Amino acid sequence: MNKKNEVGDKEKMLRQEPGGAVLKELEVRAAQPEERDRVRELLGKEHYLGAGREVGRTLVQVVHHRGRWVALLAWGPAAMKLVDREEMIGWTDQQRAQRLGLVVQNRRFLVLSETRMPNLASRALGLSVRALPGHWEDKHGYKPVLAETFTDIESFEGTCYKAAGWEPCGMSKGFGREHRSDFYREHKRPKKLWLKPLSRNMRAILCAMDVPLNYRAGANAATPERALPLKKDQIESLREALIQVPDPRRNNATWMIGTLLTLVCMGLLAGRKNLAEIHRFGQFLTGQQREWLRFLPKRGGVAGRRAPSYQALYTLMKALDPDVLATALNAWLAAHLGTLPRALALDGKYVRDRVLTLAFSEHETGAPVAMTIASKEPKTEKAKTEGELTAAKRLYQSTDIQGATITADALHCERESMHLVVENGGDFLFQLKNNQPTAFGAAGKIAASASPFLPATRQIPTTGATTSARPRSSPSTR
Repeated sequence: MNKKNEVGDKEKMLRQEPGGAVLKELEVRAAQPEERDRVRELLGKEHYLGAGREVGRTLVQVVHHRGRWVALLAWGPAAMKLVDREEMIGWTDQQRAQRLGLVVQNRRFLVLSETRMPNLASRALGLSVRALPGHWEDKHGYKPVLAETFTDIESFEGTCYKAAGWEPCGMSKGFGREHRSDFYREHKRPKKLWLKPLSRNMRAILCAMDVPLNYRAGANAATPERALPLKKDQIESLREALIQVPDPRRNNATWMIGTLLTLVCMGLLAGRKNLAEIHRFGQFLTGQQREWLRFLPKRGGVAGRRAPSYQALYTLMKALDPDVLATALNAWLAAHLGTLPRALALDGKYVRDRVLTLAFSEHETGAPVAMTIASKEPKTEKAKTEGELTAAKRLYQSTDIQGATITADALHCERESMHLVVENGGDFLFQLKNNQPTAFGAAGKIAASASPFLPATRQIPTTGATTSARPRSSPSTR
């Protein structure tokens, strides 16, 4: 039998076999580099959008039946910004900019014309999505956690995506990205957005305070400077609160205190570590963002708004009592508790390189609850240690921690801090290191005999001595 007859027999078999049998025998694999030309030829000939350009990280999957290609799926980078996707995930603009690589987009899905049959599309799509994380990891070194795609509502219903477990998630705005990554052109053809989680921990990974180690290869550490941590209405609300802070400057002819302090707080909440980084953050904001922060118009009749200079920020922060800023910001945080975006990075930042801020944040969302000034001394390790402990003790007494569990590193594992947490209605979980040998040894003995997180029964002493530990209820009585 020659090769031509063998191919013909396979085609005949594919058409004659019952659909269920064929679908059960489908397999999926990643396309090989030497198959690139064949992939592009088929997409260019049969897909209504053509083969398209390969940009960024890409992957092509081949669905086959006994070696014969029946479908192709091309994957690539996710859309830069989608309002409905962002709301579903719940991440901040900064997290989106940093972790967009963990989202992949199905850019082309083609069932080859000669092999089309009922249910083949949804079956091929389901197989491909299940294999996608492993295929992507083999090629790019990490697993994506969310897949997205679009369907043209004028031409397709998206039935195969729905059948394969994808969820519709709103509509696009009718813009397409041009050759430049930051330029979009309106094409007036909105498309339906579909999303498919690739991990049961998708939201936790995309919204965590820190990118989990296994996914850092897909994250972008050099995030754009212009990612604002708050929405427009929240920024306006914060600015109104900061306007009330008394201005300590003698000459206040140019920049209003509310504008400068809003920029400082935006920088802190976005994770900027010092005044130089906050200044740079302001320089990279877009025209619309500058308008939200009430930056001044550019001089000489030039269109647009100018950002504050480093000197303007330094002059204000040098003269300002940082406790006054902390009080105003705490009042605003308390008023917006539960509504702030996840993972606002506030704690452990130096303002003007000599004032360290410290914050309480919610465990689940990362949103700050309260902040204070840890040290007004120059930036040194000694000042940080002494100031952070002192500030934390101040927060235990000034913040409502009733029923809360306070977690902290080994720096805070000392008697006075523990007493303050308990006296104010909270619980604590502090890290313990062997630089406290007595406590570390006692903890080791407890951990060796029973888990400290399980109820324990009273141990009957072998001598006449009484135990100093308060007994806890046994599992049978609780």
